Amino acid sequence: MRSPWCLGLFVALACVSQTLQAREVRRLEPSSKWIIDYADDNCRIARSFGEGPGQVALIFDQFAPGDWLSIMFAGKSLDTRNKLPPIEAVIRFGPNEAESEITGVAGTLGDRLSYMVDGSQRLAPLTKAEQRAGEEAQGGNAPYGPLPLGAAREQAATWLALRKVFSFDLVLQTGPMNGPLEALRRCTSDLVRGWGLDVEQQMHLSRHLVPIRSESWFSESDYPKKMLDGGHQSIVNYRLIVDTSGKPESCHIQTSTRPKDFDDHVCRIVMKRARFDPALDAAGKPVRSYWRQTINFRIAG
Repeated sequence: MRSPWCLGLFVALACVSQTLQAREVRRLEPSSKWIIDYADDNCRIARSFGEGPGQVALIFDQFAPGDWLSIMFAGKSLDTRNKLPPIEAVIRFGPNEAESEITGVAGTLGDRLSYMVDGSQRLAPLTKAEQRAGEEAQGGNAPYGPLPLGAAREQAATWLALRKVFSFDLVLQTGPMNGPLEALRRCTSDLVRGWGLDVEQQMHLSRHLVPIRSESWFSESDYPKKMLDGGHQSIVNYRLIVDTSGKPESCHIQTSTRPKDFDDHVCRIVMKRARFDPALDAAGKPVRSYWRQTINFRIAG
């Protein structure tokens, strides 16, 4: 006859076993080559992983030169309908780089579900020292940007993991990332040239554009009423060309998750409200330059 003590221990161990049960990890190998798209307002590189219903597309967008990437995952299996926004996750370029805690929004890409990461990401998250330097430079006259990661670190990054979003964790075997990122760099240099700006001049500014009262450009009351009433959300990436006096000449929507009402609304606001201390060339002379930013229209859960 089994003693009550043994039965209690058996039940407790069973509960612990269930609690510690590992999440499913889907590791997908590439099923296509990297495909680069030289668009008018952004550069995109994409690759497919896996086959059939479980296939996932990984999409990187860049809107200006630098290490920062907009990241999207798309696939029929990427269901986030049981998640309330913002959708929190963890992303990591492995095996050497640290994890980043991120948020994102759900959407669609053609007939596929998608998860788009809020804002831009690097292969490596900013260190605390880099974060402090960026905060201290806010509103200052000196340009700030973390040092480039470099080809060696990009080559060492061979997979990308996304956790805590779906019912499974996703690991995409990207292969070395230095080739795809170099292709994006060539593309973004062409973008700047296409905007009517001197690439070398923009790379060696003594002062980048400094936004004036940027915290007042957008407020909660700027959420388009029609979109709010309909429960629509969006991530809008826009670019301004700014003249030598610090006033925007033009606004371009580089990408967004739509509907288009958000795009038109963003450009109307920034053309009216955005002002800058102008960019300065290497000799300290005001020059035309560009400013790009991401606006998230998100309904709190």
